[in-house]
Amino acid sequence: MLRMITRHGQIAAESEFVGNHLYPAGEEPLSDLGREQAELLGKRLKEQGFTGKILSSPYMRTLETANIIAEITGLSVIPFAPIREIFKTREQVAKYKGLTIEEMREKYSRIDERAALEYPWWTPALESWEEITDRVKQGIAVAEELYPEEEILFVGHGASSCALIDEYGIPKGLYPFLFNCALSYVDPKNPELRPVHCDVSHIPYEKTYSNYLSREAFDEEYFNTPYEGEIELPEGIEGIKGTKILHIGDTDSKHYPYFKKLISLVNPDIIIHTGDTSDEVKVGRIPGTRYEYRSKIKFILKCLDESGARVIFVPGNNDVVEDVKEFIPRAEVYPENSIITLEGEECRIGHMVSHMTFDKRWSFYGHGFTGETWEYTDNFKGKERRFNVSYGSFVCSISEDKFFLIKNPKIKR
Repeated sequence: MLRMITRHGQIAAESEFVGNHLYPAGEEPLSDLGREQAELLGKRLKEQGFTGKILSSPYMRTLETANIIAEITGLSVIPFAPIREIFKTREQVAKYKGLTIEEMREKYSRIDERAALEYPWWTPALESWEEITDRVKQGIAVAEELYPEEEILFVGHGASSCALIDEYGIPKGLYPFLFNCALSYVDPKNPELRPVHCDVSHIPYEKTYSNYLSREAFDEEYFNTPYEGEIELPEGIEGIKGTKILHIGDTDSKHYPYFKKLISLVNPDIIIHTGDTSDEVKVGRIPGTRYEYRSKIKFILKCLDESGARVIFVPGNNDVVEDVKEFIPRAEVYPENSIITLEGEECRIGHMVSHMTFDKRWSFYGHGFTGETWEYTDNFKGKERRFNVSYGSFVCSISEDKFFLIKNPKIKR
């Protein structure tokens, strides 16, 4: 059965609750956005038919998150002390006064009528990471004993949720923290189901936060971080004397730092991008992703623009042409299956292999392998040259009849 883990919704700014007797020290309420994030998670869980148990840290921000989810799913909330917040300072220890189970019931409508919670339910001391892990591990044992055949949603904090993820063996993705109301899950009894870490597909990009740090700000920092991996260029690229062409496409944003470094190393005269600038953002198919698409593609297009190379672009099925033109006005934008002349040779450029007319010696395209009958090694068997960026990036010299494949790295995100 699924074991799902989430972190509470975004907390309100201090100016909104400090000095308010309804929120004692350490008990930050949710912001309006935090409540909306909880609603979005609740709607997702309802759509997927969740009818299990909601175990929540007894803090107010987690109970409020869990209560919103419970209202939407028609379930109840069980306060669960093992996944409570940690104390980071002795001042927090001295000032903290949590709610009793009776006060929780008065404040939140979905508290389970059978729930019991001994007061005080927290440890009045600072804890090490090992101590947090130990109490979470003990909590998992209790939960598994009580609800072995039911799905469980744990509503915790940054630290306790991370400890839950570690104990359930969910591999971490790129993000080093958990976004508010992100969903991580695993089925310990079904090894064929791939565990998922920090899934925020139910929250719009611009509303995804880790308290006050937006996903957009984190991604921007990631995109501007130099790629630390080694890029080994195939032998012979440095010997190209004619026009050097770099062909890229289907550029997933997780690879942006890699492509920036690759462009710098190759130093091409021409860059051909055959579409889907932020490949994982399906802006052509999923409504509401335009903001995310725009916020991401401006980075890769800036890399192309600053390269000094001639930029040739074919929009993919998940590109918005006007956005591309806005961020790189000097790019030459061509429709699918166009003919362009490079070094005196007519070439075909496009996005989907199914839209290509292979009547020219050189063809540049991508999108995937569906309908592809040509393998990269076929380029060595005759005079025809076809380059599908699903294999990786290509460096070519048409006048010298040279071409090189550079396989893109595998980056988990």
